[in-house]
Amino acid sequence: MNKTLFKILNPSRLSIAVLYYVILSALAAFVCQAVVFNGMNAVVGTLMDHQNYYKRHIHGVVEDFQNYIEDNHVGINDVEKIESWNYDNWYVFLTVYKDGKVCYTTMDKESKERELQLGYYPYRHDQSLSYPVTFSDGEGEITVRAYFEVRYRTLILIISAGVTASCFVAVFLMLVRKKLKYITRIEKGIRILEAGTEEYRIPESGRDELYSLAHTINQMSDSLHREIEQKDRIQKERDEMITSLSHDIRTPLTSVLFYLDMITDKKCSGEQAEIYMKKAKSQAYHMKKLMDDLFSYSYAVWENAPDKAEIYDGNELIVQLLGDLIESLEERGFKTNLNYQVNEPFSIQAEVAQLRRVFDNLGTNVGKYAVKEENVEFCVRLDGDHMCLIQENPMKEAEIEVESYGIGIKASQKIIEKMGGSFTYGSKNYRFQAVICLPIIPK
Repeated sequence: MNKTLFKILNPSRLSIAVLYYVILSALAAFVCQAVVFNGMNAVVGTLMDHQNYYKRHIHGVVEDFQNYIEDNHVGINDVEKIESWNYDNWYVFLTVYKDGKVCYTTMDKESKERELQLGYYPYRHDQSLSYPVTFSDGEGEITVRAYFEVRYRTLILIISAGVTASCFVAVFLMLVRKKLKYITRIEKGIRILEAGTEEYRIPESGRDELYSLAHTINQMSDSLHREIEQKDRIQKERDEMITSLSHDIRTPLTSVLFYLDMITDKKCSGEQAEIYMKKAKSQAYHMKKLMDDLFSYSYAVWENAPDKAEIYDGNELIVQLLGDLIESLEERGFKTNLNYQVNEPFSIQAEVAQLRRVFDNLGTNVGKYAVKEENVEFCVRLDGDHMCLIQENPMKEAEIEVESYGIGIKASQKIIEKMGGSFTYGSKNYRFQAVICLPIIPK
């Protein structure tokens, strides 16, 4: 039953902690109230224990009763008026005698109610005190006993209630002070993050909802920080790419303009003009390739680009793309060697048009930097949950900086990363190596 109720209520850790604090505060307040209430009653009771105090105040009660008789002309048998005075002085037990005969007694009037009201207060003296009283119709005698401490009951209750409430509030605030302080730190942290301090992190402590709130805010801040860094990085790479592309296009464009000027100005023979036309055409295609590479790069870094990836049979797709690449290289006079180590079926998710651009860029890179006298090596294998393609070739020059491989290879890297894979490349010991890894779709 308790477990079912707990599941229905589904209390949070913070609410459980607050309930725990409330219970502790209530217990502390109860103990404080008991101590104050009983202590004040004990002090009042001790004061009432003194005979001189009791007799002095009894005399005062008798004098007040005598004055009431004189002011209201009360006769010894005037029960209603005597009862009215006794009602106002309800803590007094009064008996009126005339010649030994009882004319009025408090115990006959609502005695049970009085006993309930005064039962908590022990009568502190052994006997009642007797006094002569003059009524309007003759002499009489009264016996009096009084519970003076009950006059302080309301004051004691008010003081104990105030102390109880103060104790509850003080203990509760002391217990929740750490939580309130943590809330203040979270609020301060949010303001710091709003001001643009990306490195700031809200301290995470505890295991309740406040911890979850601080952790979530820090995660949001980290995500925003990474997003800003990524945008800055993309912008920087884009600027560098535009600068590089401008430099790469300037040379072939100058050549094309030169060849066209020579032809249109008729500064060359017909045979020479035909040669110039072929060179201009070649340079124009080269510029087109550069623009295609730029498009591929822009497409790869464009976060909102439509996702056209589909699931393909990995063996068929890779064999087809590699076959086209190897055929193209061999037509240009390169020697190739393929080591295909995959003997089991697998599937990959890819965008074929973009993946073909990657293979074309590999071929272009081989054409620029590879040595035709040695083999261009290709190796395909499965590495855990990835398909990896490794391409190696000897280089014409001893040292080529990674940054000089051009926009095509960088665009290829972005395309593969967008497909969830990785593309690494570099040169060492006169050899260039590119490694493409794409995730395998689980069966």
